[in-house]
This record gives sequence, C-alpha cells and structure tokens, in this order.
Amino acid sequence: MMPDTMHNCLYIGGGFQNSGNDSLKHCGFWNDTTYMPMSMMGFNGCNDSVWCFASFNGSIYVGGSFTQAGGISCNHIARWDGTSWFPVGSGFNEPVYSLCVYNNQLIAGGAFTVSGSTTANHLAAWNGMQWSQVNGGTNGTVRSMNVWSNALYIGGDFTICGSITANHICQWNGSTFSSLSAGMTGSSSCTVNSICVYNGNLYCGGIFSHCGGQSMHNLGMWSGSTWTSIGDIGNGMDMVGALCVYDSILCVGGAFSSCGSQSAANLGMWNGTNWTGIGTGINGVVHSLAVYQNTLYLAGEFTNAAGTSVSNIAKYSTVTGIQPVSGDAVSLELFPNPSSDFIRMEWRSVYSSRAMVLLSDVSGRTILQQDLGFIPTGQYSHTLNVNDLSPGIYFITLYSGEYKYTSKIQVIR
Repeated sequence: MMPDTMHNCLYIGGGFQNSGNDSLKHCGFWNDTTYMPMSMMGFNGCNDSVWCFASFNGSIYVGGSFTQAGGISCNHIARWDGTSWFPVGSGFNEPVYSLCVYNNQLIAGGAFTVSGSTTANHLAAWNGMQWSQVNGGTNGTVRSMNVWSNALYIGGDFTICGSITANHICQWNGSTFSSLSAGMTGSSSCTVNSICVYNGNLYCGGIFSHCGGQSMHNLGMWSGSTWTSIGDIGNGMDMVGALCVYDSILCVGGAFSSCGSQSAANLGMWNGTNWTGIGTGINGVVHSLAVYQNTLYLAGEFTNAAGTSVSNIAKYSTVTGIQPVSGDAVSLELFPNPSSDFIRMEWRSVYSSRAMVLLSDVSGRTILQQDLGFIPTGQYSHTLNVNDLSPGIYFITLYSGEYKYTSKIQVIR
C-alpha cells in the first residue's frame, strides 16, 4: 500500500482479483469512500500480483510479478499517470518487490537479473530513458528499501552488495556500498522484508535471529553505528513483514504471537518504551501497513481484526479502533476498443446522481459532451457514435456525482 497525498488516495496492490463484486485485478486505489480500478481500454489493473508502489516525477510506478498492465506489455514494472498505463523501458525478467526514490532517481529492487539486454542484478536505477545496474547490484533478491540520513538502505535475501559482504542489509551512498556491522544472520531463510525510520533510528524487520552478532529475533534498531534490540518479535519460526509509523508509534505487522514480553497477534505497537497489541490481534498474516487520512491501514491474509470481521484489509485509529475497509468499486468498461463506428460504455452507478459523458482528444480538447441526466443506483450502458472521428487516440470520461472515471479508446478506419 502507498498513500498519495497529491491525489488524496491510497494505492493498494496484491494477489487479489476483486473487491466485492467488482474486478480490480491486483491493484486499485481507495479514496476513503470507494475502491477504484486502475483501468485503460477496458482492462483493469495487471495480469499478476502487484508488490510495490512509488511516486516519481508526477506518476505512480508499480512493481510486481505482472507482465501486462491495462492490457499493454510491461515486464514487472509499469507507470500509471492517473488515466493510462505505460511500460518503463524494457522492464525486467523477474518480479520487482521494492521501489524507492533516491538522488532524483527511481530505484527498483527484486528478483530480476536483467533489463532487456542490460545486466541488472536485483538492483537498478531509472534515468528516464533506460535502466542501469547499481554498482554491481546484489547476489540475491532485494525486498525492501528506504532512505535515511542521505543514504539508501537496502534489505533482502542477499549476502553480497557490489564486492562487499553485507548480510541481508546494506547502505548505498550514491557511489559505494557499506555493510551494517555483521548484518542479519541465524536463519536458513534469513531476509529483511521492511525498513522504517522512527525516532531518529533505522528499524529493520524480517526473518532472522541475530543483528550484528547480537541476539535479536526478527526486528533490530540501527543507530548508525550499532544494533540494539527493542524486544524479540516472536521467535525463529515467525517473521516481520511490514513496518510503519502512525501517531508517533512504530507499528509492526507480520506473522507472530508476541512483541517483547507482550501478547500481540500479528500486529504490535512500540511507543519508544513499551510494546502493546490491539485487542485480540489479527487472525492472519499482516503483509503491508500504511497511513492515509490520519488512519493506519493494514492488509494481508486475515478475516478478523481485534474481533471485527474484515476481508484481508482493515483500518485502525486511536479514536475509532479497528474498522473494516468496505466500499463499492466502480469500473468503466468500453468495447469494442479499438472501434470504427460505435463505443459501448458500461458502468455501475454507486450513488443516485447526475451523470455526464465527455469525449476529448489527446490535447485535452472537448470533442463531445452528453448530459445523461439524473440516474439512480444500478448498472448502466450508453453508446457513443465515433463514426465521424478521425483515426487516433481519444479519452472518454464519465462524471457521476463527485466522481469521474476516464479510459482511453482508439478509433480506427
């Protein structure tokens, strides 16, 4: 999950196909009222799982296991400008698990080893035209990144960064890699899944039993020179999957039953001194945490959060406690697309409201505007005659009450 303050929404990605009865296809966004698809030319979202987002140069970049987004080819990474999907260079040969902006570049980390014909061992930088490897990359999958004290911190399954030994965590200052003491050790599946800055220190969560040679289960605090434990998260069979700061509290999600000496099922809270849980906790794994509209959102594989029935996603605030995140998704379907004569629009009206259709060209010039009048909640269709339009790309926008939904069409002859 990733909040977007510019467009006031929360982007959500994963292995899902639907929200309620509506298709989102592995990604979409929540505007505090309803779920919305990231659709283009009648295609919603991506054809496989979405694992990460980043905002860069006015667009949203999306990484994951997919090879198509909005119906176009884009290997494991794509750009979304709010209405359309675009490939990002040649993409990669394997999934992207983490995206981060550092030194005015977009950095991608994952399981990949090449971008097109360019070597890119698990770590690559985008200059706006092509991908390049970051100083030799790593010898294993990159799963997490974050910026702290003018450096990029990188976590994952690797043991070597560039030419140095760096057990599952390293620092990149723009020119060289550095290790963080002895890094993380002590597990056959050792990894760092999440990196977060809290109270002036760096926190790293994952699967491990030691940080810098000291006993620390699954969570460690790095001061810039030493590792410190703030309490074990579960034991050697457990893991931390997500870290986030909410209301001056470090929130820890994953698969565990305790934080320090406190019972905390899969979600724990550290206030800088003590650990607490939230009620009865979460009845399944928490994979992602994010703050949107002054509220903590948690997503993963669970059906109950602190006694409240939910469906893999929930929100929490210190005022209201745990609540489900429910809303209707609205998708605008257009077909046939491309077309030479008529475009049929289909959508579901969530609220009773006035509706209007606007057709514009690529320069933003309005070609056609139709007022559909006041329509109640329900499923609707409308047909547009495009027989008189010149061949090319156009945009159809449906305005329904305070919401608008835009998709791209192609007119052919």
